[in-house]
Amino acid sequence: MAPRRTTWPLLALFFILLMAAFLRFYRLGSLPPGLYHDEAYNGLDALSLLAGESFPRFYEGWELYAQDAHAGRPPEPTRWPVFFEGNYGREPLHVYLMALSIRYFGATPFAIRVVPALAGVLAILTTYLAARSLFPQDRDRFMRGELLPLVAAFSLAVLYPALHFSRFGIRAMVMLPVLTMAVFAFWRGWRASGRWSLVWLAGSGIFVGLGFYTFAAARLFPLTFIAFGLFMLWADRQALVSRWRGLALALTTSLLTAAPLLLFFARYPYFFVFRMAYVANRGKGVVEGSPLVTWGLNIGRVVRGLFWLGETHLRHNLPGRSYMDPIQAILFLTGLVKLARRWARPENVFLIIWFGVMLLPSILSGDAPHFGRLTGVGPPVSILIAVGVTWITEAMARRASQKFWVGATLAVLTLPSLILTTRDYFSRYASHPDLARDFYLDDWQMGRYAAEQPAETVLYLTPSQEEMATIYYALADPDRLRSFNGQDGLIPAGVLGFPSLYLVRPQAEETLANLRDYFAGSTVETDPTSSAFTSLQVPAEIERIVNPAEEPVDFGGVIGLPGWGVAVDREVVDVTLTWQAFKAMETDYTAFVHLIDETGTIISQTDRQPAGFPTSDWRPGEIVVDTFRVEIPADLIAGDYRLRTGFYYLPTMEQLGTTVLSQPVQIDGLNP
Repeated sequence: MAPRRTTWPLLALFFILLMAAFLRFYRLGSLPPGLYHDEAYNGLDALSLLAGESFPRFYEGWELYAQDAHAGRPPEPTRWPVFFEGNYGREPLHVYLMALSIRYFGATPFAIRVVPALAGVLAILTTYLAARSLFPQDRDRFMRGELLPLVAAFSLAVLYPALHFSRFGIRAMVMLPVLTMAVFAFWRGWRASGRWSLVWLAGSGIFVGLGFYTFAAARLFPLTFIAFGLFMLWADRQALVSRWRGLALALTTSLLTAAPLLLFFARYPYFFVFRMAYVANRGKGVVEGSPLVTWGLNIGRVVRGLFWLGETHLRHNLPGRSYMDPIQAILFLTGLVKLARRWARPENVFLIIWFGVMLLPSILSGDAPHFGRLTGVGPPVSILIAVGVTWITEAMARRASQKFWVGATLAVLTLPSLILTTRDYFSRYASHPDLARDFYLDDWQMGRYAAEQPAETVLYLTPSQEEMATIYYALADPDRLRSFNGQDGLIPAGVLGFPSLYLVRPQAEETLANLRDYFAGSTVETDPTSSAFTSLQVPAEIERIVNPAEEPVDFGGVIGLPGWGVAVDREVVDVTLTWQAFKAMETDYTAFVHLIDETGTIISQTDRQPAGFPTSDWRPGEIVVDTFRVEIPADLIAGDYRLRTGFYYLPTMEQLGTTVLSQPVQIDGLNP
């Protein structure tokens, strides 16, 4: 039995959502492979939320940027931030939703990506609602006007960039359901009267305000309503005036909803402009010192990206693939022509304005066309495609006597896009040879390898690298692993009584050799699943202090010196210092080794921080071994001298503690 006429649109919508969910969740945890840095950084903030940490928190030195923001006004620690300051600053809604996901699915790539995937499916439903409110049912039209919103939903479901960013764990896709609900509620309120008009318009304002918590591009979205209001002021002032209470209520609810974030930006304006200024002045398309020229050129780049030559960045697109496939592009232009023929209709003007406003985030950036910043055009593009499809299908229905030809026309206009998108993402994109590298698969595998080690194992990575978020998230604990540069010979020797694991990159062969020499009895292993690192296992019973001192030295109860060794050559004195951290330190101290005579006069000296492993990274109880080379002056007379060592804080020259080791040393001298 065929479904009733009133239920078939819901059944069609259900199957569209089911198809969209399959496209977005199929192999979601493994495609893309690994976990890109920005995805992982969001996950780290979500983990900190679940752990009850105070914010702001930083994981890779982003506090250096925050020092500029907070130079005149220190941050107020909070349990529930309205803005996450690390990694250029990010709106909070995505991170909070991700915390819920991680709570149920664990610290996995799937937990990171399930949020944009769900948002992508929800956006299809809300785009259907937005299209339905823009172009309501009409019993005199083909299929009672139900075709257009259904095709809009289908078009967004198979739009390649919408699928791509639904499977990428960044916050852009979370914006779409919020903004499309704002459009849906606005047009319900615009078409209603009385109390319901006020309710719907107030709801629209809430969603506009909520958009500020999703993605920076949403800050431009209110321009859609401002431009539409200016048009109505010119075209139909009475219609605008008759709704002034509802519009005022919408403005009020949007400001109240966005108020916590707006107050944060008022307190720290640095974070409001920092990211926007950064993206506006970086990229191949930037004309230095001429932003207007850059933006003018970007218009052409964005238009080209929509229709025939898309973004080439692999993380954002199948390189070169246009935003719309050829069939979608033709249908989009058809829909645009259809609306232009009836340009004075408010809904037509609103849709075109909405599309134009959401192009701005990419036009105003330095690396246009940036498909991530074009995420907001997905719904208006899909609705315009639906306008084109509906126009052609209705024309066929008026001419064809058999429903078969109408159905065939609809299939020809829509199904090829499903096939092209599926092929391009799950075959061409998935098999791209650089995909694993761009999504940091090596870091993810190394982090998971480290996470499988016993909880008491002390973990190290060498050499240091700028972006650590993927490894930290794989560990589900950014404080568990430390990185160091061992090319100058420094060795973090672990904690007494605990095993250590050293993850050594292929380029750090000399460091690996030094570690093997220092730890006799250590074991070298290579992970068969990855050639990105070699692991060196050091059991707990292996000696950490190879040159113990008879009387250990204590520098202010912060750092100890339980061992040292001295080797004198004709030209240099090599001093091997074995330190032990007694407590965690926020300060990067400078160590010094001075060669002094019997009067305390400095003959020669070496002052520097521990090589490649600053004291702020040291764990309580950790042993660190470093060698300082002090040159012997060519005219130094043979005799008895002393070596003096300790720590101080360079900006203030304040010495750490009062005890300084002074060790006698015999110098033969270069001149007899």
